[in-house]
Amino acid sequence: MRLTIPFYLLCVVIAAVNLLLTAVLLFTLRKARNRRANRVLGILLLLLGASFFSDVLAENGFFDRYPHLFEYDALLSLSLGPLLYFYIRHQTRPGIRPQPADLLHLVPIGLYVWLLRDFAFSPAAAKREMIHAYTIPHFLAAQYLKKVQLLLYGVVCYGLLVRHRRVTRELLSTLEYRQLQWLQHLLLGAAVLFGVWVVSGEVRWTQPGLGLTLLGFSYWVACQAVQQESSFATVATETVLPILDEEPAVRYRNATLPAAYLREVMAKIETHMREQKPYLDGELTLTALAGQLAINPNQLSQVLNEGFGENFYRFVNRYRVEESKRLLLDPAFAHYNILGIAYEAGFSTKSTFNKTFKELTGLSPSTFLKQHHPGKPRDGDS
Repeated sequence: MRLTIPFYLLCVVIAAVNLLLTAVLLFTLRKARNRRANRVLGILLLLLGASFFSDVLAENGFFDRYPHLFEYDALLSLSLGPLLYFYIRHQTRPGIRPQPADLLHLVPIGLYVWLLRDFAFSPAAAKREMIHAYTIPHFLAAQYLKKVQLLLYGVVCYGLLVRHRRVTRELLSTLEYRQLQWLQHLLLGAAVLFGVWVVSGEVRWTQPGLGLTLLGFSYWVACQAVQQESSFATVATETVLPILDEEPAVRYRNATLPAAYLREVMAKIETHMREQKPYLDGELTLTALAGQLAINPNQLSQVLNEGFGENFYRFVNRYRVEESKRLLLDPAFAHYNILGIAYEAGFSTKSTFNKTFKELTGLSPSTFLKQHHPGKPRDGDS
């Protein structure tokens, strides 16, 4: 038999090999902080490659000889949404264990098999006839089920990222170089691949575009996936589980702090921030600050939310902005450019410094400086 590999299928073959190699690397990566998440992503990439590889098999008559394997790729596709969900959950909720409710993710697969039950339990000859005549019962409904399921998981995964953004602001003082951006890009890449896949199923001439999209995705994910680690690698997550699990309004509903105690702790925090300046550490975390103050991290978070009306991220960066204002007006730092001032004040990037400074003062750093020292711009102003 002569193997047929047009351009689209050539892209699929190369992409499948890329995804396979990336999965193997994720399985064997020893230094990863979150191995469970890496394994889930590795399985996802394997199934994605195997799912698309069915097009190569179909083009070369594989399912004529083995009709019982027809639509195996659909079962793999129905696993992609749950695997993406579990990967994001493991990355944003370190240490989480499988729950009995997770078995509900198998329901769409069971429903898909039930829809195609007449085909699934037919003899091989009858299956060949239905495949060639396009008369598989409920086949169209099963295809729509697959697409709707993937779309819904995309929405659910987006919800996880929105929640993760809130949680990181309660635990971290610096959000740059964290895996939140990676997860956002991964979800966006999956959404683009899904959209092109849906279009190619309706408009056949767009298949080369699907092949290129899959190929590009395979190279991109290979470069990015192995570099990721949890946002909370520097946070003792076991000590902040309530923050990971609940919104502030729910978390503190039945744990109101006495007013006198709240004022006492607020004063202690302000004194420590003013005298010790822990905010100058660009990697300061809630648990690290709680350790310095000898306060439970969850209680510190509650004091910040109820007493100061701020999450940890905003609270720390407010001090950094005040420090940067002082440095901008200090003659001893006149030779520093804007980026140098940002680093000295505890910020990790100039973009975050500019954004936070303007949010809290209503002015950009350069405008603030010009108002106090007209005609003396510094290199790196923005």
